[in-house]
Order: sequence, then structure tokens, then C-alpha cells
Amino acid sequence: MKALAAEGLFLHASSVAVEGRAVLFLGHSTAGKSTIARLLGNTFPVLADDSVFASRETDGKWRVVDGGFRFGRDEVSRWPEMIRRRFKESGAVPVVACLRIHKAENVRLETMEPLELARYLMDAAMEIDLQRKYGHGSEAGKIKPVGFENIMKIRRQWFFLVAEMARSIPGGHLWFPKDGCSAELCSSLAALAVTHAEALRTD
Repeated sequence: MKALAAEGLFLHASSVAVEGRAVLFLGHSTAGKSTIARLLGNTFPVLADDSVFASRETDGKWRVVDGGFRFGRDEVSRWPEMIRRRFKESGAVPVVACLRIHKAENVRLETMEPLELARYLMDAAMEIDLQRKYGHGSEAGKIKPVGFENIMKIRRQWFFLVAEMARSIPGGHLWFPKDGCSAELCSSLAALAVTHAEALRTD
């Protein structure tokens, strides 16, 4: 596997595995990402409840692993190796859909255009402290300041990755009831995963 530091990024998102594929839930800090993962946990395996690491592998498929670990500043230089190990040990899961979630009384799904999805994905990327503060250095001197040219190169790479994700993975809006996991919600997600998996196989 190639260097994931250059070819992947963290996203502030939760995720469950539906029919063996990851559905990502995007939204601001109070949108309900952890809530929907918890509600769905009795039906679908929870992959992450706070953040994921997404990477496009050589077969062209985007896969994710739980990116929710936390580490100190002195360990930042080791994070690519940590991610590669996580991909290898836990098995990265192919992504079938990215959904911007909203709390509501009834379940409803709507499709989303790639440009809109790209905006939500970029928001999710920049909500991760490690990425947002990249290049700032540290008072303790444990992270060496990064030159402006390198900072901009890395950030351009994030924009490129987000655009590739948005073009490759179906996006949508999902309204769901926060007080319980209804059979309607679970069946809607299962149908969505199957439909999108078929579409991705034919692309």
C-alpha cells in the first residue's frame, strides 16, 4: 500500500457497515453522528462514531477505517505508520455512500449532487484538528514548522481527494428520528447500500 499520508485524509464522520460496505454520516458537531451510529449499532456493525480515515486504493475503491484514535504531538510523525497498520489489521471497508444527516420526526432520503457533497466532505476534513492546524508548529518544539509551499501542497491534495471522493461515491441527505432506530431507517439504509453497490460495480 502506498503512503497514506499523501493519499488519504481524516474526516469528522461516523460510519456503520451495511451489507459489508461503509455508509458515512456527515454533519456538524451536534448533527447526530454519534447518535445515529449508536441507534444503528444493534443492526449494523459500527465502524466509527467520531472520525474515519479514508483512502483510495489501487483498485479505485475508497475504503475507510476508524480514525478515532488520539495521540500526542510527539507522535504526529508516526501517524502514517499507525494508519497503515490499522488498514492492515482491521480491514478497511469499501464506502458505498456519504450522507449528510439531519434530525427529524420521520425518515427521509434525498440524493445530493457531487459539488454539494464535496463541500460537506471538505468541512468534515477541516474539522479534524490535526489537519486544520497542519504546519502551525508547536510551542514545545516537537513539531517542526512546515514551509508555506509544503502547507499549500498538502492542502491542495486534500481538495483533490475530496473532489475525487465526491465524484466516486454517491451522496445524499438523510433525515432520521433521534429517539429511536426504526425499522424504516434500517431498511432504507440497507436498500440504499444495495442500490449504490450495484451502481458502483457497473461504473
